[in-house]
Amino acid sequence: MVGRRPRRNAAKREYRELDFSTIRTTLPHSEIKRGVEFQVQQSSGANAEEGKSWKCPVCQIEIEQGLAHTVAWDLHRGVETRRHFHKHCWKLFDGMLT
Repeated sequence: MVGRRPRRNAAKREYRELDFSTIRTTLPHSEIKRGVEFQVQQSSGANAEEGKSWKCPVCQIEIEQGLAHTVAWDLHRGVETRRHFHKHCWKLFDGMLT
């Protein structure tokens, strides 16, 4: 059995504290806007079908395949209310889906 040697630089390494706000935004989670509860998750856009794009309901500009963005839907009305937002636009969104 071979013994494990401690790394020489183990004491020199700096460890970053976990940023739980980053973890929360990358995992599916719920957010409430104007009393409406939304299921929210981030998408890299990389898994979209070739040529697939979406129109952001806030700025009305297309989100093309491969562009990271936010996907959200009204939890009570269902996934058919799913919309794709630019990350910044989701922050500005007032909570009213048409």
